Amino acid sequence: MLGSWGLICIGFATVGLLLGVSITSAAADNASGTLQIGEKRFALKHAFAVMEQDVSAGGDKEKVTVLLSDLPVPDDLRQASDDWRYWAQKQARAGALHGVIISINPATGVWDHGQVLTSRDPVFYSETASSPELRDLRFEPAGPIGDQVAGKVSMKAPLSSAHDEDGRWRVEAEFRSAVIRRAALSGVLTGSAAENSPQYKAVLAFLNACQKKDLDAIRNSMSPQSRETLAEMIASGKEAALDMFAGGAAETASLKLSKVTIRGDSAEVEFVNPKPGAGGRETYSVALSNGEWKLAQ
Repeated sequence: MLGSWGLICIGFATVGLLLGVSITSAAADNASGTLQIGEKRFALKHAFAVMEQDVSAGGDKEKVTVLLSDLPVPDDLRQASDDWRYWAQKQARAGALHGVIISINPATGVWDHGQVLTSRDPVFYSETASSPELRDLRFEPAGPIGDQVAGKVSMKAPLSSAHDEDGRWRVEAEFRSAVIRRAALSGVLTGSAAENSPQYKAVLAFLNACQKKDLDAIRNSMSPQSRETLAEMIASGKEAALDMFAGGAAETASLKLSKVTIRGDSAEVEFVNPKPGAGGRETYSVALSNGEWKLAQ
């Protein structure tokens, strides 16, 4: 499960992952294909891929997330962070971008979930199938997935949209892209070391501010990039946003700190359900900003 900050961002159509340091040019990354939504067709010309932690799978498993779109991701956003995702969703809401996000298991090559980006809220989709023959979402890799990912995505049949007026959607495209990776692991803290870490304390500052619905404190606990997203959320409805923040903080309060995973100037703070055998997991991303750890997107 994503941290409450990530869930709240999704709720306002704006989804926490670790910040990366590698940047690549869009010149060598390309796509050729179409995204069809109802009667509308959009030409997909650009690809951008990152290696991310697969939060839903738990542990240290990773996934390759690929954006196929009709607008390229700016060079300064081509990092293993969520900044590119929020940028894409914002451009889609403005009608400047149309695209699809696909998530691929790098070990099996299975494409099983993602998002469709349009001028409305992102449409989340997923598929579970017991065999390749039953899959509607199909990915044919062109070589191993590593520093590069390439191949063809297609669908056996169109999928329904969350917005009935848009009609069903379908994608068929070939693409090639460098894979942007997260910064190297620099430490994993558990127990008292995690509880006393500045990364955990940064998350606590955010959660405490959310519980009090203290907008200034919430803002001060966030990175500059996250504050931009916060401003959009508040503009859409201050009370609703604060209620969602408070609700997310309350949910996290029932969980227990599990570990803090540090990757250079970024880190991930993970909470789990303390009941043996029970599910439930929250993950928050933080990053160094002017020497202080702040909640990141």
